[in-house]
Amino acid sequence: MNPILGSALPRVGLIGISGYGNVHLQLVRYGRDRGELVIVAATVINPDEVPAEVADLRAHGTEIFSDYEAMLATHAGRLDLCLVPTGIHWHARMTIAALQVGANVLVEKPLSGVMSEVIAVQQAEQASGRFVAVGFQDYYEAGTSWLKQALLDGAIGQVETVRFCGMWPRRREYFQRNSWAGRLRQGTVDVFDSPLSNAFAHFAMLSLYFAGQTLPGVAEATLLDGELFRAHEIETFDTGVIRLRTPDAINMWFGVTHACTTAMEPEIVISGTNGSAGWRYEKEAWWSGRDGVIRRFDLPSAHGARQAMMDTVVRRLVDPAAAICTTQIAAQHTRLIEAIHAQLPIRQFPAEDVIWRGEGSQGIPEVTGLEAALRTAYGHGGLLESVEFKTEFSVNGS
Repeated sequence: MNPILGSALPRVGLIGISGYGNVHLQLVRYGRDRGELVIVAATVINPDEVPAEVADLRAHGTEIFSDYEAMLATHAGRLDLCLVPTGIHWHARMTIAALQVGANVLVEKPLSGVMSEVIAVQQAEQASGRFVAVGFQDYYEAGTSWLKQALLDGAIGQVETVRFCGMWPRRREYFQRNSWAGRLRQGTVDVFDSPLSNAFAHFAMLSLYFAGQTLPGVAEATLLDGELFRAHEIETFDTGVIRLRTPDAINMWFGVTHACTTAMEPEIVISGTNGSAGWRYEKEAWWSGRDGVIRRFDLPSAHGARQAMMDTVVRRLVDPAAAICTTQIAAQHTRLIEAIHAQLPIRQFPAEDVIWRGEGSQGIPEVTGLEAALRTAYGHGGLLESVEFKTEFSVNGS
């Protein structure tokens, strides 16, 4: 039963249906078409660009608004769930606004770029008596829970290291797709967009989750050192290596780049006193203990992970035991992102070491030797400056 209205189906509002908002739109339309929820309202600021989607929503009784505040005011007290798949700088303010009119919220990751906004969201969440689920989609997978429980059960002994690496090429157009991509702030709001807060944020958060020593605990890791670089014409970084340490003496390493032409799908490798474990994007979770036998759990596609997320959040409306990614869990990711930008400088790759593959908006930067260097650093948990790229390359270049 609907926890607010007492009716049979949850009432859902959606802020944004284009860009990544279209992903959330497809998820709730699927739920609607299965008779699991009702989309009562949607905010659409660009209806001329998405006429088919608007027509479909209206045909099913969805009220369309051009302003999210008007949508929330009109449906105050009558929304069970509000989806916020918007730009990073909107996450906190829209989540708070939805909580204040009595809606539970599913907000896209990251929860925010800064802890002050996270705390404000948590205060609004507590005052409203509603919940906020954060869209770290891979957290909701059954394979993730399976591996987390195995680690807590001591399957590989005491966890000693957690390393994560990923390389996804990105064209110039990736950073031209909206007003905040590649930016440190939007207006007066800190955005801190980067591979670690956006494309690879899921895996950074999962690494912290796997390093946590309780369920559903996530590690509060301290940033030790790192390197941030950019090849793209952006404010923030597109390549980074960071090293962390948890209060439980677990050493962590994250390495990512968008300045590459060859993809390395994200993977997390965990080493323990009695074995090892891992998590491979869209492939499998696994662990192997003293006996050397590898136990495996197949992971779904990205779409499957998103569907699991939506199903869990809708179930959470009536089942407090449904395990959502809470603001407390997501806060540790934001804490890390804020620390990275406070403590590490962003340096430009030397122009002579950047080769652009493709023209104009289709151009992809390839930094000479970077892909091999990042894989090497991943193998031993070191910094790029400890790896020989090529004789004339210097990470101290500006």
